Amino acid sequence: MFRKIIHLSFLLLITASLEAQEPRKDCNCAFSSINQLGLDVGELNEAFQIQTINGLRYKTWMAGIGIGLDEYRFRSVPLFFVLRKELWKKSNTPFLYNDIGLNFPWVKNNQKINYAIADFKLGLYYDAGLGYKIMLKKQALVFSAGFSLKQLRENRSTYSCPFGASCREEKDVYNYSLKRVSLKLGIQL
Repeated sequence: MFRKIIHLSFLLLITASLEAQEPRKDCNCAFSSINQLGLDVGELNEAFQIQTINGLRYKTWMAGIGIGLDEYRFRSVPLFFVLRKELWKKSNTPFLYNDIGLNFPWVKNNQKINYAIADFKLGLYYDAGLGYKIMLKKQALVFSAGFSLKQLRENRSTYSCPFGASCREEKDVYNYSLKRVSLKLGIQL
């Protein structure tokens, strides 16, 4: 688990240190990186998230791949495809975004039931909404708000040993479909 934290931290540091490339004159496309912090608010609680998105920008479109750390209810690592569309051809502009991918569980021990053996499985990750981009020299400040869905599946085994009888295993399956509002602030390179 410690190695995973180190790898994720290293990836975030590398992407944060990269500068966005200038668009080519004949293509109008360039590399773009977005690093953002967020707050997920839902029925259960509030939790933070961190994401890095890297991809190609073409005119008012951006497509890429993102990865993050999501602490809402159960800690997980979403890996997703990103599509963004800026609405105006200006430096300060609203945009629409759509992220879809897989949500890999990375559940902490204190998030598990003490008397059971829990095996978490991956699920769907989805986030869509709108935002606003403000240019600052070569970087941009991005604000966004949207609806997010995080799914996980838990296979839980418990053992009961009634007095005077043999022990037996009981298996339960829990499907979590966590819906929440996602508020994010980031820097686009």
